[in-house]
Amino acid sequence: MAKLTLEVEEDYDFELVGICSHAKDYRLSWEINNVLEFDLEKGENYEINIKGDNQSYSFFSFIDDENHLEYYLINNRCSKGVLIPEEKKSDYFLLIRGILRGAEKEELINKIGEIKNVLTTYEVEVDQLKSKSNLLF
Repeated sequence: MAKLTLEVEEDYDFELVGICSHAKDYRLSWEINNVLEFDLEKGENYEINIKGDNQSYSFFSFIDDENHLEYYLINNRCSKGVLIPEEKKSDYFLLIRGILRGAEKEELINKIGEIKNVLTTYEVEVDQLKSKSNLLF
């Protein structure tokens, strides 16, 4: 009998914004909600097993049904390590699923960068990340 193998191709169809900020996750979420008129809500922590070690990262989400967009604010740090080791300088990531035009993305990045407790924001090239599979949930 012939063996069949199933190959699964992961879907990395999302935008990623790196955020450097020393603010607590709930404070940053509140600031983003005010500036962007979002409704980020605290969800269960994002738990992932990295190199045999269970790690837990704070996780906020906002689903914009009107524009067919999903926003997730994820902490890049926990007591046991970093979610995306290639981006150690980032404290948080804003993961965006859906179609966001270039001008909208630039405006979003600029508005987050203007928040008092945010040091810098920048677009992260998802395809360049070795550990991008850590962002699949």
